[in-house]
Amino acid sequence: MLYALLALMAPLWDRTATHGEATDASVSRLLLVAAAALAAVLAILLADLHQDELRALGLSGDAAPFNAIFLSP
Repeated sequence: MLYALLALMAPLWDRTATHGEATDASVSRLLLVAAAALAAVLAILLADLHQDELRALGLSGDAAPFNAIFLSP
């Protein structure tokens, strides 16, 4: 999955000049923030999509339920 994301973002990182044009080496901060936000949303959606598998492996936070006696007032 990571390799697919890197392949999609590779054209953004290409800094070679085409037809003698000068390249700008700076990266927009807005682009970085947008990429980080999209990566976070993707991670959340993938965790939600595979919630049952994570629970089966014991990686979910609610793997050990609380005893009912501790939940009463």
